[in-house]
Amino acid sequence: MRHALFALLSLCSLSAVADDNWKPFPHDQSTYDYSGDKLRQAWPQLTRGFGTQYPYPDANWVVKMAQENPQAVQMTVAAGSGFSGKPEEAEAYAAKLQDVWRSMFRGDFAKAKADGLKLGVGGQVPAMFAQVIYALFIAPDQASKHKLLEEVISYTDQAGDLVNADPMAMFGRVYAKARLGEELPIAVVLKRGYTSQIPKELDALLAKQPRQPFALALYGGYEAGVIRKVGSLVGGMTYGVSSDKMEQYFDRSFKQANNLPIGHYEYANALTYVYGDDERDKALKHLKLATQIKPINAMEALEVAHAKKLLASFEQSTAQR
Repeated sequence: MRHALFALLSLCSLSAVADDNWKPFPHDQSTYDYSGDKLRQAWPQLTRGFGTQYPYPDANWVVKMAQENPQAVQMTVAAGSGFSGKPEEAEAYAAKLQDVWRSMFRGDFAKAKADGLKLGVGGQVPAMFAQVIYALFIAPDQASKHKLLEEVISYTDQAGDLVNADPMAMFGRVYAKARLGEELPIAVVLKRGYTSQIPKELDALLAKQPRQPFALALYGGYEAGVIRKVGSLVGGMTYGVSSDKMEQYFDRSFKQANNLPIGHYEYANALTYVYGDDERDKALKHLKLATQIKPINAMEALEVAHAKKLLASFEQSTAQR
């Protein structure tokens, strides 16, 4: 699935740098230690939201990528990464790349971005993923959040059709668009074409990975979000969305991975958007499930914390009725 990853990213700009003023991860990081072999052992669980068998970036993977994408190797050399494409250099390069992933999973997001970009094209996927997480959960204000998400979209757009080579890159872009679409004025959303791009990109991603939990949950959330804004009748006639499709996407997501915090709180939001108070008990159930999941990385810790805030707000509004 990732055989063209280096080629994908070789088209992207290498000029971005991590902000020195990024705020630190706000929770305890001690349990997110994936030093040494711990990273490989935990990799299937750490990447379960992106579907099964997301490749581990070891030396064999680096050699394969270098052999298949010589132009990308040239870009990596030009970035001063210290890797020239020789097999004997792959082990050292892979070790640095794995450290970027460790930083991202630990919550050192600014470091993950900075160190990832230093590795040239090979390190930009975890670097940009770190930026998405930071933007969504830690960025100090909406303007900063939007700027960071727009930069991620710009990176992937520069790659053109080659973005389809990597499910994480594909998801990161459409996830950023979906989050921006929730907060930007509808006129801006329409002008940028997000209303057509989001389902198109999710369809393309699910055509390659029909069982990817993150993408399925995001699609369900998209269906619910459209219904919330324009109603079920207009949503169905204009955008082809429906409550039935929303339910189906979330059901498929939960069948693949029922232990992702974001899936449960996104479903709780979707239930409220579509049904209002009629499914209040079900929404409350899924919010509680989200808060009870033990996070295994920094992203999930931020998601659980977010779910707890949603639950508190939900329970407060219930008590005031």
